Amino acid sequence: MLFQDDINDQTKSDALKTGATKALLINPPIYDTQYWAHWSQPHGLLKVAAWLKQIGYSHLWLIDCLATDEKRQVRYRVDRQRAVLRDDMVKTSYAYGMSLDELRAQIRRLCAEQFTPEEVWITSIMTYWWESTRDVVQIVLEELPHAQIRIGGVYPSLAPRHAEERIAALAPERIAVVQGEIYAASDLPTDLSLYDARHSFHGRVPGFALITGSRGCPFDCAYCAQLQLNANIRRVRHRSAKDVADEIEDKCRRHGVREFAFYEDNLLIVKHEFMAVMEEIITRGLRIRLFAPEGMEPRLVDDELMSLMSRAGFQKIHLALETMDEEISRGWGRKHAHFSQFERAVDVCRKHFAGGKQEGVNAFVLFGVPDEDLQAVVNTALYAAQFAGSVIPMLFTPVPGSRMFSQFQDYLLTERQWDLHQLNGKRLPFLEYNRRRYPNLKASDYLKLEALMAHLNQGKVRSQAFAFGADAPVARAFRQTLAAVE
Repeated sequence: MLFQDDINDQTKSDALKTGATKALLINPPIYDTQYWAHWSQPHGLLKVAAWLKQIGYSHLWLIDCLATDEKRQVRYRVDRQRAVLRDDMVKTSYAYGMSLDELRAQIRRLCAEQFTPEEVWITSIMTYWWESTRDVVQIVLEELPHAQIRIGGVYPSLAPRHAEERIAALAPERIAVVQGEIYAASDLPTDLSLYDARHSFHGRVPGFALITGSRGCPFDCAYCAQLQLNANIRRVRHRSAKDVADEIEDKCRRHGVREFAFYEDNLLIVKHEFMAVMEEIITRGLRIRLFAPEGMEPRLVDDELMSLMSRAGFQKIHLALETMDEEISRGWGRKHAHFSQFERAVDVCRKHFAGGKQEGVNAFVLFGVPDEDLQAVVNTALYAAQFAGSVIPMLFTPVPGSRMFSQFQDYLLTERQWDLHQLNGKRLPFLEYNRRRYPNLKASDYLKLEALMAHLNQGKVRSQAFAFGADAPVARAFRQTLAAVE
């Protein structure tokens, strides 16, 4: 296994010796029941590309199996081998992105055009998507028998032993698992030029980009693994406002990018610096559309901030409500969060973003957690719907490296004997566990929770409207809430 200092020193040494190092970078496809591709872009891998160029790599090639089309979508195919069957719930599984046969064909075409990579860098994002990383590695081993393979990203950083045993063991002499952050790459801009015809078969630079202005968070919420991803350091690192704005402006001018999404551990935790970024964008007159799809803390919202964000180009706001039950929130380690802060934040946001009732202000609601109180989930959804324009349901995934994963590791991995791909929240890993509290709980009840939230958004989930009068735990919890209000 290689840590970031090892990989940095070794790679720099190799580049200086050869003077013309060739590397292939691959973003694997994924297997899942659902995938939101709107912001699909391997920003960590694209930062590594910028770093490799910086230290002397002269030939880089990108294969992004999840590259989106002009409608910001990826192709998908039914994956019958991985269909999800849980009680009375059936979910179709899909293979999203480039097929493995297409990937193999692209590698062969690349070699036929006299580009034979000496190294292959493969990113791996979610821990429950590890299988496609393994499949890509297998193809690379077969098609590029002399290339060294380096696997990095969230999965090997949070589950390094799993990556060693399940993937590196395929060819230990050729595969290195990179655990942790490559610091030299972190503050570099993503290299979108890899999408043009000189560096890929994609031939088209995306019209959007992901931006990371800070890394880290001082809190340790039970369900979050950011501390392990950040070497257990609570200090927040951030780039200067000018540096971030320079990256945005460069992508606008050079590639015509007009939409940007901030992906950070805690977007507003260094609020003065984020506000400075907004001021830079306004001063430079950049006509862009901004988003923060992972949400922000309600307690950090204020009128000056929202005014700046609106003027800079933010289109909508996502607030991390998660639960209005303060006892549950404290149990998750979110002592800094209080639902009254959410009400105040929504009031502020409404002044600047579509009045709050046209999806200008959105709220995340977390459910599917162990020892869940269904009444609290229903209450939170109803509460959020009073204020936000849209309630966004989030099924809980136990993430390796988080305190909640450690707490239930014996249940998940020993008692249930599940592998990482089976811990995907969409597979309901705590369904059986939560039956200890709700003996009649079924998998379809989680779909009904989603349907309730969709109903509150005046929509539908899987063409199933929420049945208010049904004899099911979620419907009963909903009626009990109404009765308490009356």
